[in-house]
Amino acid sequence: MAVKPNQIEKLLQDLMGIKEKYANAKEILKSYKVKSDRLTELQKAKKEMLEQITDEKNRIEDEFYEDKDYEQSKNDELTYGNQIREKSSELRKVMAEVNPDQQLSTYDYNIKGEKLKMQVERIVKVYINGKEEK
Repeated sequence: MAVKPNQIEKLLQDLMGIKEKYANAKEILKSYKVKSDRLTELQKAKKEMLEQITDEKNRIEDEFYEDKDYEQSKNDELTYGNQIREKSSELRKVMAEVNPDQQLSTYDYNIKGEKLKMQVERIVKVYINGKEEK
């Protein structure tokens, strides 16, 4: 499909107009706020309850720090999490080189007796003034 003359400019103009209308609608909605004395009381009670929950959680977690298995597991979690990110990054780099012209590629693997299906998608992203349009 060929791009028509001024098609992109027209789409951008329409998009910016709609965004302006959206911003206006959001601004109007800001003036509508839920307020009441009862609501304020409930929010204060909620805050106090959350503080109590946090204090109890912290007390229990402090007991965990005395356990060597907990400490080792926390260290393992950090180590393995970093290793996962590194290997995932390495996998992405390798997969970017496989069939770079296809929009969607599907691959089937058998890893440790488990079937894995991997799909690689080439995605086009549009940025306007440095902000991604979704």
